[in-house]
Amino acid sequence: MPGINLRAAFALGPDSPVSAQQVFTNRTSEIAAFDGAIVALGDYLSSVELSPVSDRRAPRKNVLTYYGVGGIGKSTLSRELENRYLRRDDGREREDRATVRIDFAEPTAFDPESYVLRIRAGLARLAPSWPAFDLALSIYWARAHPGEPLAEFIDRDSTLRRATRETGFFEQIHTTVSEIAGALPGVAGGAYKLASSLYSRLKERIASHRVLKRCELLPELLEADADFETLSYFPYLLAWDLDRLSSPHPRAAVFLDTYEAVTGGTTREFERWLQRSVFLMPNVLFVITGRNRLDWADLTTPQELDFVGTERWPNLGSEQTQDPRQHLVGYLSPSDAHRYLETVLTENERPMIPSDIRERIVSAGLGLPLYLDLAVTIYLDILGRGRTPIAADFGQPLPAVAARMLRDLGADEQELLRTAALLDTFNLDMLKAGCPQVSDATLHRFSQRPFLEVDSNRAWRYSLHPVLRDAIRQADANLPNSWSHRERAIVAARIADHLKRYAEAADTNGDRSAEVAVFRQVTGLCVLTDQFFDWLVDIAQRILVSGHWNSLDTSQHGNDEISALLLGIRSARERRTGVLDNAISAANTALERSGSSERLRQFLALHRAHALRVAGRYAEAALDYESLRQQNGSHATEAGYWLADYHYLDGRFEDALAELDQLTEPPAALHGEILRLKGHIFRVNALFSRAEACYREALELARETGNIAAEGKACTDIVQTLSWQRPEDAHRLRPKAVEINENLHNKVELVKLHAATAVTLANLDDFNAAEAEVRRGLSLTEQCGYSGGKIWCWAARAFACMKAGDWVGHDEAVSQVTSIGRELGGNRFWGDITRWWTGDVTDAFASDTRWIGGAQAARERWHSVASGHQD
Repeated sequence: MPGINLRAAFALGPDSPVSAQQVFTNRTSEIAAFDGAIVALGDYLSSVELSPVSDRRAPRKNVLTYYGVGGIGKSTLSRELENRYLRRDDGREREDRATVRIDFAEPTAFDPESYVLRIRAGLARLAPSWPAFDLALSIYWARAHPGEPLAEFIDRDSTLRRATRETGFFEQIHTTVSEIAGALPGVAGGAYKLASSLYSRLKERIASHRVLKRCELLPELLEADADFETLSYFPYLLAWDLDRLSSPHPRAAVFLDTYEAVTGGTTREFERWLQRSVFLMPNVLFVITGRNRLDWADLTTPQELDFVGTERWPNLGSEQTQDPRQHLVGYLSPSDAHRYLETVLTENERPMIPSDIRERIVSAGLGLPLYLDLAVTIYLDILGRGRTPIAADFGQPLPAVAARMLRDLGADEQELLRTAALLDTFNLDMLKAGCPQVSDATLHRFSQRPFLEVDSNRAWRYSLHPVLRDAIRQADANLPNSWSHRERAIVAARIADHLKRYAEAADTNGDRSAEVAVFRQVTGLCVLTDQFFDWLVDIAQRILVSGHWNSLDTSQHGNDEISALLLGIRSARERRTGVLDNAISAANTALERSGSSERLRQFLALHRAHALRVAGRYAEAALDYESLRQQNGSHATEAGYWLADYHYLDGRFEDALAELDQLTEPPAALHGEILRLKGHIFRVNALFSRAEACYREALELARETGNIAAEGKACTDIVQTLSWQRPEDAHRLRPKAVEINENLHNKVELVKLHAATAVTLANLDDFNAAEAEVRRGLSLTEQCGYSGGKIWCWAARAFACMKAGDWVGHDEAVSQVTSIGRELGGNRFWGDITRWWTGDVTDAFASDTRWIGGAQAARERWHSVASGHQD
C-alpha cells in the first residue's frame, strides 16, 4: 500500500519496537501473468521473420489488461509491475528498459500531442537518437504550431514538463535533426523551430539517408496534414526507431491507468487515437488497468475503432489463456489478506497486529485492499494515541470505518477530511481556502496522515482513494456533527473562489491544462453541492477558443445550469467536427435547462447561433445575434459583428458597413475580423482595390499580434481577391495560404482556396486544372458540412465555363448557384453576378440586393471582370 508504511515508521517514534515494512500484497497470478507476458512478447518478436512494426497485417500480442472494481488495488498493482520491469532480481535498476506511465485521471492526459510527447520522453533513456520520429515531430510542430517553440508548449503543461525533465529530450531532438539537416538555415535554435519551408530540401536528405530511407511510411507521414489524425500515427515511427535497438525485446512498457476515464466519454474518438498507438507499437508492452474489459477483440466492424476483432487481437478474447491477455483483478484471498496484515507491521520479526484483530479485519474487508489499508491506518492511530487496540475497534463495514476515521480526528482535521472528500485532487492551499480557520500546524499534521495518497506528478499532489472518498461522503451524512447541505456548499464556494483566482493566473500564463483541471474540479463541486458559478462559463469559452475542448468531460449530470453548460460545450464540439444537427439540438436542449444564469444563456445562445450560421440557417442565427447585442453583455460586440455578417450575406451591403462602423475599439482579433468583412463586401461588389487594402491591413494586424489563424484567413481573402484580375499574383500567394490553413486544419478556408484557385486557373486558361480544383472544393464541403462553400465552388465553375466558352456548363452552374442561394437564404447575390458575366441583365430571381453605387454600376464592374479589364 504505497505511502502508508514510511509514514508509519515516523509516526511510531524512534524507540518503537514495531517495524513498518513497505509491503505489496503479493498477487501471485497477476505478477506471474506480467512476467509471462514479457517473455511471450519477446519470444514472439524474435520468432517472426518480418517485424510486426512493418507487417501491419500481423496480429498484435502486446496488450496486458487488468480490470476490476474500484478500490481493488489495480493502480497499486500497476505501479508495482512498473517497478518490477525496471529492476533486476538483485534490486539494481536496469538501463536497457524504459517505462511510460499515463494516468487518465489527469485531464491533460487526453491531449493527443501531450500523450505522444510523453511516450517519446519516456523512451529517451534507451537511445540518444530517434531519427524517424524526431524529424517528423520537428516538421509537424513547425507546421501545426507556426512560431510556437515546442519548449514553450511543454512549459505550459506541468505534467508534460515533468515527463521531459532530465531525459535529454530537447538535446536529442536538436542533435538528431541537426545531423540530418546539416547546416540548413532555420535549424538553429532547435528542431522545434525548424521552418516547414525546408521540407522540400530535407526530402532529398531523407531519401539518401542510410537509415531513414528504409522507414517505409516516413514520407507519407511527412506529407500528410499536420493535424491530430496524422499525429496519431506517429507512434509507428517510435516503434520503428525502437526496432533498430539491440535485443532483448521488448525494451519498453507503457502503463495506462484509470482507463475507464477513456471509455466513459460521449465518443470513442480519443480511444481510437490511443488504440492506434498500441497497434502501431507492437514491440512495446502496454499494461492497461481500469474497471472494464477491453472490447477490441469483441467488435466485428471498424467503426468507432480502427483495429477490431480476434484476428487483430487474438489474446484479448474472453476465453483466451495465453498471456499477454485480460485478467480480472479479484478481491484478495483470505490467505493473501492475512499475509499482508502479518507483514505490514512487525515486532521482533513477529506480526504486530494480533491474530484476533487480523481475523476481524479480514472477515469484514472481504478482500478489498483499501479496507486493509484503512484498518492498518486506524491501528497505527490508536497506537499513536497511547492506547492498545482491541478487536472491538475493528470489523465495521467501510462507511463505518470512514465514520470512525472522522470521529477519531480532532475537530479541525475532521473539517479538513470532509473538505478533501469534496475534491478529486488537492493541495494544502485548496484545503486552507475551504477551511480558513484551521491553523497551518494542523494543516501540516493532516498532510502527514497515512490515508492521503500522494503523487508529486499531479498538478495537485494529494488525493483520497475514490472508494474512501465516497465512503466518507456517505458516512458524514448521519454523524452528530455532520455538515449540513448549506455548510458543505459554503466550503465548496470558498474552494471555487480560490480556484477561480488560480484559473485567472493560468489564463495569464497561457496554461490551458491548468484551466481544464480547474473546470473539471469546480464542475464536480457544483454537482456535489447543487451550485453554479457564472465564471465557469468564461473558462469554458476560453478553453473552447483555444481548441482544448476535447479535454472537457461532458458526460456528468448535475443541476440544470451545470447540465446546460456541459451540453453547450458538447454543442460547440459537435459544430467544430461538422455534426451540425447534433450541435443545434444540444444547444436547444441546453437553453431549455439554463436556469437563471444570464451569462450562461448568452454563452449558449452564441454557440447555437454559430451552429445555425455554419449550417446555412442565417436568418435563425441572426435572431440569436440580435438578442445578444440587445442584452449588451460580454458577447454584445461579437454579436454586432455577426449581425453585420448577416446583412452582408443578405446583400444589404451599406447596412453591413454601417453596422461595422458602430463597433468602436474592438479587441485586436475582432478588429481583424471587421477588416476582413469589409473586404468581403467590397470584393463581391467588384471593388477589388478597396477589398485588397482591407485584407492587407488585416494581414498586418494578424502578424503583429501573432494570430496565425487570422493570418491564414487574410491570406485566403487576398488570394480570392487577386484571382479575379491578377491571377499571377494570386498563384504566387496561394502556397502560403494553403500551408497555413492546412496546418490549422481550417477546412472552411481550404474550400475557399480551392474555389479561388479554380478562378485563378481559369484566368490562366488552364480549364482542366480549374475543374479539378472545383471538384476538390465540393468534396471538402461535403466532408466538413460547410454548406456555404458550395456557392464559392459553383460560382468558380460558372466563371471557368464562361471563360472556356462552355455555355451549357455555365448555365448549369448558374442554376446551381441560384438554387443554393435560395436554399441557404444567403449569398443570393452570386446568382446575379454569375449571370452578369455574360451580359445578361435579367435577375436570376427577384433580387433585393443593395449594391454599392447601385445595381447598374455593380453589373458593369463585374462584366469588366469577365472581359479581362482591370479594376
